[in-house]
Amino acid sequence: MTISVVLVDDHAVVREAVAGMLGAQPEISVVGQAGSLAEGRALFDRLLRTPPPGKVVAVIDVTMPDGSGLALVRAVRERSRDIGLVVLTMLSDDSTLLEALDAGASALVRKSAPADQVLSAVRRAADFPLEFSASGLAEAMRRQHETPQTTLTSRETEVLKLLVEGASVAQVGRQLFMSPSTVKTHIGKIYEKLGAHNRASAVIAAVRLGLVADVDRT
Repeated sequence: MTISVVLVDDHAVVREAVAGMLGAQPEISVVGQAGSLAEGRALFDRLLRTPPPGKVVAVIDVTMPDGSGLALVRAVRERSRDIGLVVLTMLSDDSTLLEALDAGASALVRKSAPADQVLSAVRRAADFPLEFSASGLAEAMRRQHETPQTTLTSRETEVLKLLVEGASVAQVGRQLFMSPSTVKTHIGKIYEKLGAHNRASAVIAAVRLGLVADVDRT
């Protein structure tokens, strides 16, 4: 099966290097490139109207001249559950990694990683676009959990709302374009932040903290 790849990165040299590396693989074809967030949005509008052959994967940088590439990741994921979304970035902080997970990315790979890791992420994203993978994910989540928080991300708030409404893990995944394992990851983060051990205690904590009222007004 052919993998059609689009690249969104403001550095032309980086785009050409990644395009050359991916294009050298027999099953991968680079079908589009963009150098800004605006160009990336236009590229995806065309791609979603007329999909290229095979599976589709986007490799998207985070730091762009006109905004964050993670905004593009979120926008594409809201429109498609089938496109693989690989975040390729120089950033190595926990916040970027967890924001990529929250945005609906399939993977995060740092630009300092070996080429075979980028290839592996692209191939895996093609097959499992809704499964998030990243080196250091478990450690980042552990560090986040060591500092208790009660502020939920926008995606965690969406998941919490559906949990309060009685949705199952599978139903949450279908509604928010996430795999069951990714839904469970978000639920785990919600439980940790709320000091909850199950759905009932999470709902009680959400009511106590005013989070359910906030969700219900959206």
